Parts: sequence; structure tokens; C-alpha cells
Amino acid sequence: MNLPLIIGALAVSFFLMWGLLSILKTSFQTALIVTLIVFGLQMGLKISPQEVFNQISVFIGGIGKWFVKWGTTNKPPSDFPKESLQWLLDSVFNT
Repeated sequence: MNLPLIIGALAVSFFLMWGLLSILKTSFQTALIVTLIVFGLQMGLKISPQEVFNQISVFIGGIGKWFVKWGTTNKPPSDFPKESLQWLLDSVFNT
């Protein structure tokens, strides 16, 4: 048997397992936090989960439109910060 090969394989296996468990732990933590936020909104403010996810899709759609618009120009406009702020406020307050 080749002892260095076995030790190396065990070390790689350990680090791969460690990484996988870290990813799973982070995924479960994120899912729990999202669940608690949505539950809190539902109980405290009577906002349904569907309304929350509809608003998230509006945000994501707005970000996508902004990237498409930004990607079609060669340089940012001179009023770029103002335009970005207008987009953000429009996305937040107009559903």
C-alpha cells in the first residue's frame, strides 16, 4: 500500500466533506431566515407570501432591465447616479 496516497486521499475527502457540510449549513440557515422573515411579515403586517415573492420578482425584473439598458450603451450617461436612484425608487414604490 502506498501510505502517502492514502493520507492524501483521506485529506482531500475530509476537505470535500467539510465544504459540502458548510454549503448545506449555509443553505439551511438562509432558508430558515427567509422563512422567519416571510412569517413575520405575514403575522405582523398581514402581507401574504405571494405578495412578498411578487415584489421580489419585480425587483429582479427591474435589475434585469437595468443591466440590459446599461449593457447596450458604451459608456454610462452623465447622470448615471441620478438615473440609478430613479430606477431604485421606481422599483421600490411601483409594483
